Amino acid sequence: MNNTRFLKFFASAVTLTSIFCLFTPTAKSVELSSPLISLDDYLASIPSVQEDITPRLSPQVSGISTELGTTGFRVTAPFNSEPGPIRKTFGQPGKHQVASTAVTQGCGPFYRFYNEVLRFNHAVNDPAECYRTAPEGNLPALGYQFIYPTDLQPGTRVPVIILSPGIGVEPGFMQRHAEFYASHGYVVALGYSLLNWFGAQMSLAAAAAHLADQDLESPIYNHVDFSRVVLVGHSAGGGSALRMSGLMGDFLHQIGREDAQIRGVIGINPGPADFSLASPPSAVPTLVLPAEHETLVPHPLSRIAFDKAVGPKWWAVVRGAEHGVYLDSPGKSIYDSLVVAFSNYVNVGDPESTSIFEGSDYRLAKDPELIGVEKY
Repeated sequence: MNNTRFLKFFASAVTLTSIFCLFTPTAKSVELSSPLISLDDYLASIPSVQEDITPRLSPQVSGISTELGTTGFRVTAPFNSEPGPIRKTFGQPGKHQVASTAVTQGCGPFYRFYNEVLRFNHAVNDPAECYRTAPEGNLPALGYQFIYPTDLQPGTRVPVIILSPGIGVEPGFMQRHAEFYASHGYVVALGYSLLNWFGAQMSLAAAAAHLADQDLESPIYNHVDFSRVVLVGHSAGGGSALRMSGLMGDFLHQIGREDAQIRGVIGINPGPADFSLASPPSAVPTLVLPAEHETLVPHPLSRIAFDKAVGPKWWAVVRGAEHGVYLDSPGKSIYDSLVVAFSNYVNVGDPESTSIFEGSDYRLAKDPELIGVEKY
């Protein structure tokens, strides 16, 4: 792919992304020093707690009811939820072998500490690896990667998931989730900008996938079905996905992808993005998945874009989850199972996934891993 041609093209299409490029620091490798290694060893030696520990005064100090999704800061035990019917059906890796345009590796000191925060404050069991983007590595902090099935026949087109992390999240943290989706037959275009707030990173990934689909040397050449696009994001990325649900179709049409159609959007613990003030409401099937024990994005903020959405929509709270539980390994919670089930539902409409979201007896409302399920 001609990177110069792509960057010049995208700079004129997405002004916000171009501005962010100007302020992206020069990538430099950060090597660990002995004190940091000792600190890492010390943190790793701290045993996980067996149950959540909530400061006794936090609910009174916050003045916010737990029914609104905020429980205050807690020391968390590793998330452990018995799989329900949805996870039992959709929680295993798919049949496809997958590959990626980037590989993950051990994280630098900041994201090693970040993993510890996820462990002790967000109930995450398994630490994530990193791409080593700037400032901890040589990859730019603004970019995109493709994660894709490797066993597709020439000319076989599959749906695409445009994926985004949250604010400050190292994009490598999303790799295992992207691999899970790709194993189920999706090309995943992961876009990231360190900020990840308003959706420019998702436009970047979509534009890159459009160019790569036409590039003979690209591993996803002639494999991307832009008539079946699902937007997925976590935290600020979730807010970006909801914001872009009403914008991405027009953006893809403008850059020459006339066949583009946004089939659905999934916001996982979504931030408010632009508070739905400068973007059209979602008119496509919309699934919002907040955490029961939300400490970063209270449910009323997650509901802003959801309440304004005018298409079919579902709200389902993940029982016992913290904000960062999604960043755990895919099999540890229902999140990735629901991403695959919902993506299959809006793209394929197979009976197994359809029964989760449709009908008077829809299974989403009955799964024990979910509470407070709403359907409109």
